[in-house]
Amino acid sequence: MIRIIPPVVLAAVLAAGVAAVPTAAPACAPAPPSGERVDIAAETALIIWDEANKTEHFIRRATFQSTAYDFGFLVPTPHRPDLGVASDEVFDHLARVTAPKVEYHTRTPSPGCGGAARGEKSAEESPAGATGVVVLEQKRVGDHDTVVVAFQRGKADDPVAGAGELAAWLQRHGYGFGDNLKAWLVPYVRDNWVVTAFRIAGQKPGPDGPGPAPASTKRPGAAAGPGTGGRTGLRATPVRMSFRTARPFYPYREPADQRDDQAKSVPRSLRVYVVADKRVGGTLGDGAVTWPGRTLWADQLSPDERQAVTADAKLPAGLPAGQLWLTEFEDHSTPRPGTDEVYFAPSADQSPVARSPIIHYTDDWTPWYVGLVGCCGLPAILLLVGGVVVWQLARQR
Repeated sequence: MIRIIPPVVLAAVLAAGVAAVPTAAPACAPAPPSGERVDIAAETALIIWDEANKTEHFIRRATFQSTAYDFGFLVPTPHRPDLGVASDEVFDHLARVTAPKVEYHTRTPSPGCGGAARGEKSAEESPAGATGVVVLEQKRVGDHDTVVVAFQRGKADDPVAGAGELAAWLQRHGYGFGDNLKAWLVPYVRDNWVVTAFRIAGQKPGPDGPGPAPASTKRPGAAAGPGTGGRTGLRATPVRMSFRTARPFYPYREPADQRDDQAKSVPRSLRVYVVADKRVGGTLGDGAVTWPGRTLWADQLSPDERQAVTADAKLPAGLPAGQLWLTEFEDHSTPRPGTDEVYFAPSADQSPVARSPIIHYTDDWTPWYVGLVGCCGLPAILLLVGGVVVWQLARQR
């Protein structure tokens, strides 16, 4: 049964559009049409954590390799999100903030003869008696049409069966769903999270509601199936998701097919920026498995940097008050250990971290000129003086 009800939990899904350029998407599980393949190649995300209000603002962009012209993309979150458009320029600004410093040094070069070397569960209540698939909201965000859905379980409901019912609903509305995606949904159904389905506005709707059409429309000349040479890049505009959560996280969990042999052939990169009141560290789930992300940069934001992030992120209420830190992580694991979310908490080490500086050298040959005079000029002078003395002595004789 489908009902329109108040907010309960949250998730987010994205349908990507066309063009072989970087994409922006708030999600972590592709849902391509039947027989198609989607792999995530590169992702950059900004997480802004408001500790006082237990609110996370999440902005993400990604690059996909896909055999399909369009596809659905799913992202789970513990509470219903507020959705809005963000500026892609926020990531360019963050990259400038954390870029290596440029230093200019003067050095004495070596002439080549021995010189120096160079070198959570949801806290929201379900409506009484509400079970099954529920539609929380339908909304247009930028060039996306979105629908936020969840599966409300009764006390005795099986989360596996509930995940199957939610998957079937999404499939009826144009999102491809296999066994891997059904298994991926189970923990979110169990914990009463929600899923928001995005699609590019103007695409042909599904047969009985929002969502991309079930049939895939390939690019001209695109080959069918993964690995046959018809893989293309897809794009969409950045979307901001703001939602309540007990602790900040990156939606890192993925379906099992994102770790199969085909996924291993697609090199991946993930860059996550976290703005919070302290430098943070990341943990995969409960920490039993180590997250391979490493800290590249961490420091406090200046007033000018805060202002730029606020403007580009287009937050409804601006950045949280007080001093804020920016921490940058990088993860190049291929495939990823995507068995849980990455949760962030204050790091035990609160010292700043920076990339190694880029050093430009100016060569100063003065010491070598002085040395040349000392090594060659002085013996010549001594030889000349000695010659004069010998000559004078010879004359006296």
